[in-house]
Amino acid sequence: MSVAPRTNLDKSPFLQRKLPDLPTQPGCYLYHDAEGNLLYIGKAKVLRNRVKSYFTASPKDAKTRRLVARIWDLEFIVCETELEALVLENNLIKEHRPPFNILLRDDKSYPYVKLTREAFPKVYVTRKVLKDKALYFGPFFPASTAYRTADLVYRFFQIRDCDIDIDGKRGRACLKYQLHRCTAPCIGVVSQEAYAEQAKEAKLFLEGKRDELKSRLEAAMWKAAEVSAFELAAQHRDALQQLDAWFTRQKAASSDQEDTDLYGSAVLDGRACVHRLVMREGRMVNRHEYILDDIETFDGAVLAAVLQRVYTVEPVPARIMVEVEPEYPDLLRDWLGQLRGTKPNIHIPKKGEKVDLLSMAQENARMALERKFEPARLNEAVLEGLQAFLGISHVPRRMECFDISHGQGREVVASCVVFSEGVPDKARYRRFKMSNEQNDDFANMYEAVTRRYKRLKDEGQEFPNLVLIDGGLGQLHAAEAALKALGLDHLELASLAKKEELVFRPGRSEPFRIPKSSPVLQLLQRIRDEAHRFAITYHRNLRAKRTIQTELTQIPGIGPATAKKLLQSFGSVGAIRIAPEDDLRMAVGPAATAKVLAWRETTPGAISN
Repeated sequence: MSVAPRTNLDKSPFLQRKLPDLPTQPGCYLYHDAEGNLLYIGKAKVLRNRVKSYFTASPKDAKTRRLVARIWDLEFIVCETELEALVLENNLIKEHRPPFNILLRDDKSYPYVKLTREAFPKVYVTRKVLKDKALYFGPFFPASTAYRTADLVYRFFQIRDCDIDIDGKRGRACLKYQLHRCTAPCIGVVSQEAYAEQAKEAKLFLEGKRDELKSRLEAAMWKAAEVSAFELAAQHRDALQQLDAWFTRQKAASSDQEDTDLYGSAVLDGRACVHRLVMREGRMVNRHEYILDDIETFDGAVLAAVLQRVYTVEPVPARIMVEVEPEYPDLLRDWLGQLRGTKPNIHIPKKGEKVDLLSMAQENARMALERKFEPARLNEAVLEGLQAFLGISHVPRRMECFDISHGQGREVVASCVVFSEGVPDKARYRRFKMSNEQNDDFANMYEAVTRRYKRLKDEGQEFPNLVLIDGGLGQLHAAEAALKALGLDHLELASLAKKEELVFRPGRSEPFRIPKSSPVLQLLQRIRDEAHRFAITYHRNLRAKRTIQTELTQIPGIGPATAKKLLQSFGSVGAIRIAPEDDLRMAVGPAATAKVLAWRETTPGAISN
């Protein structure tokens, strides 16, 4: 029988503090009891919704009620996808074995697609990753995806999957040759060089290198067509059409078997958090957080001190991935080598899944750091951090952000959103329809800023501590010119460019590069995105109103509301022209019907189907 659970919400200060601030990203959550014992590990597509569902009054089964009654504290790890959270959940459960979890199956039971390294490589699905110099792609979730991917390799690249010795002397080929799933190197139909090209294309496919593979397949397709090998050309054409079916492997599990620690950091209000992700045999098995006080920036010296402290008590992995180079790297590597027996590899990842994992560590560091602050103090710390980054004279307690939205120069609008103490102040939002419809963001920004602050100046209202512009240097200079023309060039001004998230300031040649994991950048992005949302919503509303202004509204006595009813009832203006009178009466009434009928009589060829 399911009944509502008994919770510790009214007793636990940890739950009272953490539940309101849960993130909306996917991830894993970890429940602890009052003694700190780990009770349960779960995954969620939206952490906030999933975790809060445990504490609602909705009925729960007996096991869940026992769990909820013991939850005193919680932790969470943010991931980028629900699938990544699933793999991480499996790894953590296997490592910690919480009492309320049903143990999931070993992650090594998830299948990989294997491409062997031999004279005539073969492709097949396996659940074992060996150190045999073969290439492994995966893991795949669900398992059927691995088999579908391997089938695509057989179908479009005709790579073998058999275990026979290839000497070209076999009497006859198997059925797969007849089905065009293999080029039959066993009977010498294909040369080793030609088969190697097939294997190379299959490898590009499995690696997800679509552009390079497409170029090769397109060239092969046209080459085959030129010599009238149309069946082969068709195979290449079909392969090109199926490239988007590739299933990208996730980051929480990897076929890279080298033990690795990854370090991401975040800094706020003189305090730093370092998040360490522990990868063992390709699995993310743990993570650790370290809080450092009196830290303004996370540089090489700070990192070196962290590594020394960690590896005094922890085993040294073969590889350490970091976001900045540690101070005295050679000396540090020598010291770590003495502890481990061989020197570890310390480097900054530049591309691939390790960059994504490092970003994941940085994001978790940022969230962990924010959880150390009370909500009010967190906002204050972020605002003070923004003041320090930009070098402005006052804490930006009130910020206003402008954005322009239009469609090819039509329905040109601007938005101005206001944030007070770091949170939206929607009662003060303003929107503007530009006086001249033109595809000129600089002129439109100049007009929007002028109209906003001319009115504030004329009415003697309070000005913001920071004016933020959505855009790059061009938009910034337009806003700067507008403020200067109003005699308000003393107002603090900055712009945030979308592509690289660079912050520009007047009189400064180089932009600010705020770390992506910084809560300061997160605040600027929230303000910019809100301005964009408000502007594009207004633009879409205006565009929708224009769209309704069809030829129907040109009928005397027919307004937008009646025109909309007609279109909803009949679907098109052409259908309205031939609709029976009774149907028109049912849709819009007798008076409007009479006007439509009169229009149909006077303009018989005005509109066609």
